[in-house]
Amino acid sequence: MNHTASPVPRTRHVTGRYTLMQSSYWASYCVILTFSSVYLLHQGFRNMEIGILISVSGILSAVLQPVVSRAADNLKRMSLRQFAMVLLVVQTVFSGLLRVLTAPAAQTVLYGCLMILLQLVLPLCSALGMDCLNRGIPLNFGVARGIGSVAYGVFSALCGRLVLWLGENSLPLAMLAINLVLLLSVATFRFRTPEAAGEGETSPKAEDTPADTRPFLRKYRGMVWILLGVVCLFISHNVLNTYAFQIVQPLGGTSEEMGTMLSIQAFAELPVMFGFVLLLKKASSRSLVRVCGVGFFLHALGAWVAPGMGVLYGVQIFEMPGYALYTLASIYWINDAVAPGDRVQGQAWFAMAMTLGNVLASFAGGLLLDYAGVSLLLAFATAAGGVGMVLLLVLLGKGRSCRKGMNPWSSVD
Repeated sequence: MNHTASPVPRTRHVTGRYTLMQSSYWASYCVILTFSSVYLLHQGFRNMEIGILISVSGILSAVLQPVVSRAADNLKRMSLRQFAMVLLVVQTVFSGLLRVLTAPAAQTVLYGCLMILLQLVLPLCSALGMDCLNRGIPLNFGVARGIGSVAYGVFSALCGRLVLWLGENSLPLAMLAINLVLLLSVATFRFRTPEAAGEGETSPKAEDTPADTRPFLRKYRGMVWILLGVVCLFISHNVLNTYAFQIVQPLGGTSEEMGTMLSIQAFAELPVMFGFVLLLKKASSRSLVRVCGVGFFLHALGAWVAPGMGVLYGVQIFEMPGYALYTLASIYWINDAVAPGDRVQGQAWFAMAMTLGNVLASFAGGLLLDYAGVSLLLAFATAAGGVGMVLLLVLLGKGRSCRKGMNPWSSVD
């Protein structure tokens, strides 16, 4: 097989370039979502209004993700990378307009759209990484995602300092700068396979995949129940994170202990992310997703029965087989479980399930805290995690498949 000289530079430093994409995405997530309350309170929004805006944006992004991803999977005149760039151009423009259009109505629309766009871009970034691997180009996805988590932590600290030094109105400028870097990272994430001069060939399995225009959930009927399991797992996960302060208080904790707990949780993710390639050599992505369900459940159960902060700190170790493992294993499993032409939709449906889990955790958790207390809140998180665990263990058991509209209890196709 002849290799031309031109493709080589295109495949250089792919992991480094994808790491820049992941890092800038999670930095953008930090500024737009994590610091949303800081910015919007300064703009005169009330806590209730902020909660409604975040919830509505989450619901709308969940509804739009399958629609946008279906369009991305059926692109004819532009590549997936170019499609992601279009969304990021709009996101970048809207972040700049926050400094110009300061009326409350304009701020509501612009910030709501920013949160929606940010969540729509995530499955596209995941799909770009998987597309690179599907073309046979070596990419260490786990390292890129792990450094993305580090970037999130670093930018959390930097944004806190930025607000302290320059005030809350500096946040839109930070959004604009980070979104420009994210746009640039996607624009430069171009590569050619060694076998061809980059004519935009599809992934290796594309030629064997018959055209099937049925909606995603009709084509993969068993996926509905797996998605329900993911929703349950993320209800459990987001209850523990959204209401972390309320959870540590009965154990004698303060905001300092809460910060320590969340820091332990964040650092616990890194060994799994950096070592994920080694894990894939020992077990299939499907087996690893099944392990994730157990990790989510044990995390919630441990938090429920913890008698003090010391035990609660120790419980954060379950972030490793839970959330940390899920963020990578699920992306690889979706890539393997669906046809090449449905991979962006698959990533988007799972992102939608995570978003719904977050929204439901916020609503249900708030009600339980107000009317039943922390103990019942943690019992609810444990029950949700248990349901999600059972669904994944059963549906992803040996010999199960969701491919080609098959029932998940049928044999592997």
